[in-house]
Parts: sequence; structure tokens; C-alpha cells
Amino acid sequence: MIASANRERSIHMDDTVLLQDSPAPRGELLGLCQKTLLKQRIADFKALCERLNLGPLELPDRARQITQVLNVLGQEWLIEARAVASSAQVPTATFMAITYPPEKVQPSLLPKRANDSTAMAACTADPASRTLFFENCDGPDIVHHVISRASSPGTLAYIALSEAADIGIKAFLNEAGLTGTFHMGPPVEDYTNSCMQPTLVLRQLCERATSCAQAVSEFETLQKRMGPATPDKRGVCYLFADSSGEIMLLEASATRFKHQRLSAGFLVATNRFQLTTNQTAIEPFRQRCLNEHVKLGALSTPRMLQAARIDKKSGSEKGVCDAETRASFVAVLGASGHPSYALVTLGSPLYNLPVPLFPRMGAPKGMVDGSAFQQSFRVADPSGERELRRADYEAFLLQRLATLSSGASDERLAAISAEMWIRARAYTEAGKPKPAAAELPPALPVASATPPATA
Repeated sequence: MIASANRERSIHMDDTVLLQDSPAPRGELLGLCQKTLLKQRIADFKALCERLNLGPLELPDRARQITQVLNVLGQEWLIEARAVASSAQVPTATFMAITYPPEKVQPSLLPKRANDSTAMAACTADPASRTLFFENCDGPDIVHHVISRASSPGTLAYIALSEAADIGIKAFLNEAGLTGTFHMGPPVEDYTNSCMQPTLVLRQLCERATSCAQAVSEFETLQKRMGPATPDKRGVCYLFADSSGEIMLLEASATRFKHQRLSAGFLVATNRFQLTTNQTAIEPFRQRCLNEHVKLGALSTPRMLQAARIDKKSGSEKGVCDAETRASFVAVLGASGHPSYALVTLGSPLYNLPVPLFPRMGAPKGMVDGSAFQQSFRVADPSGERELRRADYEAFLLQRLATLSSGASDERLAAISAEMWIRARAYTEAGKPKPAAAELPPALPVASATPPATA
């Protein structure tokens, strides 16, 4: 939508994956890239189904049902998904069923507690960013990876987090400057086992909505038309922010939803409803942590990264983050022509580093094929040496990002992503401490870097 397909092909960094062109080639590329990951995910899923004594027809039945929904929702998704399975050489029915698992399986694939996820969106006074946003992904130990899709007729380009083999997404930033995520909420009486899972709802809004207001409108249409699912009979909490400076919390059951839009302050989303009066008034511990963090000073990109790493605990209550956090997604929504970007950390943000990614620019292959997540580590740092290296890395990252303005070229954006990916990979490779900051690769000449052509 912003650039032509030819322009998108010319912007590419080494070892980068950008899903573009028609659905079948997109799916083929993703399937080839994730072949090893998907084979393992399918094997794990089948083993889980066997342990739970699923009948032989349950997975094919789920695949047929979600196929019918995707045919109505958007045939491009169905074509792409089938191409992914074919290219990765995995059973199509099992691959499709992972996005819409049988009821008996769903609890094993969702966060086990009602306090396992945290997100925050905030309006700022920063002239370079109207809103800031972060999502920490928790729950079962499923590989998380990045998806980067180019725009196509009727859809927006975006960067997203996703779980292996899910056709939908868990958190996103699109090229219009809208970002969003969802959490599983509390048990609800108004529930449905529809095929329209929350990850698919989020992808639909990501690809079509350009603002918080449009996200509400799109969601209302979806709820009336498709009846979005409430997996494990739980409600769903959505959080959005846009580059106009608006943030929004939306809480939904099967047939009803409530939302709140703000243009000042901040919103925190956890696994409980806040807009429904009959919910508990007890504030989750991690929500209190974030409230305290905000009171310490004006929010900025560095302080949002710090917020995503708060690891305080109170008894059995986890903090905002811990060693088991699967991934972190911090979005900075640019103002006055400044580019928007996502700082994505695969693995716990306590021990791994964020990489800046831009819609339309693609993502490093290691962040798409799952290997960056599998090589992430959760090892304590008693000496504090790694924390010093993190500080050096983030200072350099923020310095690079501060040079971006309304005139930043695609080549420059791609070069910054490539450079920081190299540095982050050197830090986390094989889950072990790597060379000191002084031994990291020298800075790339960002202004003059010319990325190679897309493969």
C-alpha cells in the first residue's frame, strides 16, 4: 500500500524473510523456512492428542471446520496455509487443527493460570512517538517466531509475533501505525466454541484496521458475522494503540463486548476484565508493578523496555516478566512522519535482546524459522557482566533509532535491523554469553548501506 511490490523486493537484508506476492508463494516460502520447526510442532501436537485419547476423526473434523471459516473470512489465508503445509511436508489437516484444537486439547495450549500475560499501551509527550505499547507472551512452552508480511490488495503490511503452526498472530504492528495483542480473560457464561480463534481475530484486525476506532468497527462486524471463539470458556482481552495517540482496551465474550478508548494516560491489560462491574476489584500484582513504574517518570522507549522486564514477585504472583516469558513485543508508534517500529525479543527479555523490525522490511530468517527462540537462554547473570553488555547494546540501539526521521529511507531502516540483529545474535547465540561489547562487530555505515536483493 505504501510502496510497490517491486520496491519491496529491492529492500532486503542478508538472510531476511518477507512474505509477499500471491498467497501460494507466500505459503511456500514460509513452509520452506519453517520446515524443521513445523515438523517438530506437528509431532508434539500429535503426541499431546494421543495422551488425551482423542478419537481418530477429531483432528480431520477440526480441519474441515476451520477450512469452512477461512473460506468465508478470506480464501487467501486458506491458500497460504495449505501451501505452508505442503512446502513443509506436514499433514495439512493436523496443521490446520493446531489453530483450532479440540476442546479437550485447548487447556494444554493456553496459559494455565489467570495471571500469565501482561500488556501496556501509553500515550506520550515524546515528539518522535505518539504512543508506546508492549506485550509479554507467556504460557505453554511453544516456539514463538516473527512473521513479516508485505501489503497486498485489501491488506496492510505488518510485523507480528506468532506461535509455531498458528495461522493467526499474537501481537502485531502494521504499516498504518496500529498495534495490538490479546490475552485470555476470566471464565464467562456467554461462550462459544467457534472456529474464529482470537489469533485469527487479531490477524483480521491487523491486516485491515488503521486505527483504534476502525479496530472496534471491524471487531463488531466479525462478532456479528462469525461469532469469535472463547477458548476454554474464557473471555478475551484485546489491547490496541495507534499513531494518532489513541489507546484502547476491548473485552469480549461470545456475543458481547465492551471497550474504552483514551487519548491520554495509559492502559494495562492482564488476564482479567476491567470494564465489567461484576469482576473482582483485586488488582493483579504485575498491574501494580506497572502503575508504580509509570509514576517514576514520563514514559519513553527506554522506560517501556524496562517495564517489559520488571521481574518482581509477590508470593505465587509472577511479575510482569520472568525467566519463562516466551517473547516480548515493544511497539513505538512514530509521530509527525517518524517511522513506527517493533522491538522484538524472542525468549525472555530478562536474558535476550530486542531487535528493531519495520513493517514491509522483512525479518531475519532466524527470527522467522524459530531458531532464534530455540537458541534463546534463561541463564542467570550473577556477575552482572551480561547486564552491562545489555546496557551497551540498548544504548547503541536507541542511538541508532534516534537518527531516524521522516526522511528515513527503506535502505536505512533495513540496515539498522540487519546491524542490530547481528549484535543481538552475537549476544544470545547458543544461549551462552558471547564476546564483550568491545568485541562486537563494528557499526555498519547505516546511511550508505545497500541491502542485497530479495532471494
